[in-house]
Amino acid sequence: MKIFILCRNRPIYLWACLDSLFRLTRTACRFILIDSASDDPLVRPVIEGFERRGMFESVVWLKRNDAGLVRSTILDFLREEDRLFGFIESDVLLLPGPYECWLERMRQLIELDAKLAMLGSLVDADDFVPLDVARRIAPHLSEYEIRDLTHHEDPERQRHRPVNPDQPIFSPHNPAGRLLILKTDAVLRAGAASDFDLHERLFELGYTTGISTEVRHRHLSLMNIYDYPHYDMHKRNEYMYSLTYKAQTERALRSGEDAASLLTKEPDLHLEVDGIRIEPERGDKNYRFTVPPGGRNIFLVSRKGFALGSPDRRPLGVAIDRLCLDGREALRDSALVRGWRADEGGWRWTSGRAELPSCSTLDVHVVGTVDYVLRPTEGLSAAGLESGFGA
Repeated sequence: MKIFILCRNRPIYLWACLDSLFRLTRTACRFILIDSASDDPLVRPVIEGFERRGMFESVVWLKRNDAGLVRSTILDFLREEDRLFGFIESDVLLLPGPYECWLERMRQLIELDAKLAMLGSLVDADDFVPLDVARRIAPHLSEYEIRDLTHHEDPERQRHRPVNPDQPIFSPHNPAGRLLILKTDAVLRAGAASDFDLHERLFELGYTTGISTEVRHRHLSLMNIYDYPHYDMHKRNEYMYSLTYKAQTERALRSGEDAASLLTKEPDLHLEVDGIRIEPERGDKNYRFTVPPGGRNIFLVSRKGFALGSPDRRPLGVAIDRLCLDGREALRDSALVRGWRADEGGWRWTSGRAELPSCSTLDVHVVGTVDYVLRPTEGLSAAGLESGFGA
C-alpha cells in the first residue's frame, strides 16, 4: 500500500511524525513524502535523515504550497491496482496500541466493511490546550486568534468517545484528515475535497466513514501555541478552504465558467425510498410526499449548493421551517441526524441528502434555497479541479 506523507515546515513535528511511523510500521508499505514548498531550512535535513534510514520510496519537492499540486502528485503515483492508499499530515505522531502494526489493523478494519471508504485514527485529546493557559502564554493575541490557534471549536474536544469502549469503529463526525486510510475507487467517485466535504459526499454515494478507537495519534498542531506561536493560521485556513467544494465552485466561476451552465436556483427536491425516486405534490414552497407502503430507507434529497458571497462554507440543500411526518411536526426530532444541519432558530438546512424516520406521508415547507451546482465534481481527474486530500 502507498502511504502519502504531506509536510510543510515545522521540522520538530515532522521529525516526531516520521520517527513514530518508522518505529511503529511493521507492515510492508511504500512511504511517499510530499514536501509542499517548505521554506524552513531545517526541513530538508530532517527528511534527508530518514532517507538515509531507507524510509521512503520517493520524496517529492513541490515548488509551491498548492493543493492542486498535492492532488496531481498523488494521482501520478496511484495505479489501478491500488485499492487502498494512506494519507498522513506531518503533525501526526502515532501512538503504540493493542496491535502489532497500526497499518495492518486499519487495513483489516476498512476491508471488513465494503461500504467503509474512509477510516481515520483517534486523537489523544490530552493535547488540547486550555484557553486560560493559552491566554497566559500569548496575551498579545485576540480571543479569536487564541481559539483558532488552539482548535477550540474542534469537535474532537467534546464528542470523540464511543458509547461502547470495545467498539473498534465509531462515527460521531467526519474523521479528521490527518491520518487516513481510503478506498481509491470511492475517493475517485467523490472527488478530492476537505475531510468534511469528502465525508458528506461519500455518505451521499452510499459509503460510510469511521474513526478507529484502537489506532491513536497525537495532533501536534494542537500545541502550536507552545512550539510555533507565530504559525500563520490565516494562511492555513485559506489553504484548507481551497480544498472545499465551495472553493472549487468559486474557482470555476472565476476561471470564466458560464454561471448559467454551472448553477441553478431549482433545488429539485424529492424523496428517495429504497433507491426509488418519489416526486412531490407541489404548491409554491410546500411539498407533499406519499411514501410507498413498506418503504424503509427514506431520504429527502435535493441538489447541493452554497451560499456564495457569504462566509458559510457548508454544502447546503434546502432550509426547512416545517416538517410534518404523518401529520406530526418533527423538524427538531432527535431522530433527524444524518444529513441535517443544526437548528438555526426556526429552520434547519439539509445537506442535500437527509435521512428520515419511517413515515407514510411527509409535508415540507422550504424557507430558503441557495445557488445549486449543476455539475458537481465527480472525480479527481475533472478538468480544472484544483483540490487536495485531507484537512
